[in-house]
Amino acid sequence: MENAMRISSKLGRDNAEREAKLELEVLKTSLQTTAEENEKLRREMLKTETERSKALELAESARAAEHEALLRVDKSCKKVARVTEQLDAAQASNAELEAELRRLKVQCHQWRKAAEAAAAMLSTNKYGERRGSWDYHTITSRLSSPQSDDEDDDSPKKKNPNMLKKIGLLLKKGHK
Repeated sequence: MENAMRISSKLGRDNAEREAKLELEVLKTSLQTTAEENEKLRREMLKTETERSKALELAESARAAEHEALLRVDKSCKKVARVTEQLDAAQASNAELEAELRRLKVQCHQWRKAAEAAAAMLSTNKYGERRGSWDYHTITSRLSSPQSDDEDDDSPKKKNPNMLKKIGLLLKKGHK
């Protein structure tokens, strides 16, 4: 009996050792699975952190680009305002110059009419006869007519002193 007890106790211990070994194997397998799972989660966490960092960098880059674009838009708006002001000033100046040009054309027309009338008065004598055409000689810088060759010393002013008064009256009428 002693032997049986010993065998039985030895069998019990062997059984307990086997159960402990089996339990140890199960724990090792569980530990291995948990370690692999932890490693997988750690890799996913690093990947997520990397993606988050990239997203933050991209967002910061987008903010900087937006700020740059807003600065350019603001600068363009200021330039448009400045150019618009210059255009308005140029158009106002152009309108003033056009008005001045019209006024000068009218005045020039009036002067031309007065000069034609004065020339007509100078070229006719008391009886309405035409004395001849008046030519301006650029070399001598004098007005001359075909009949004035014999009258070199006598100017038209000396012959008809009232002629200047008549020209003055014509000019005054032309301005009205």
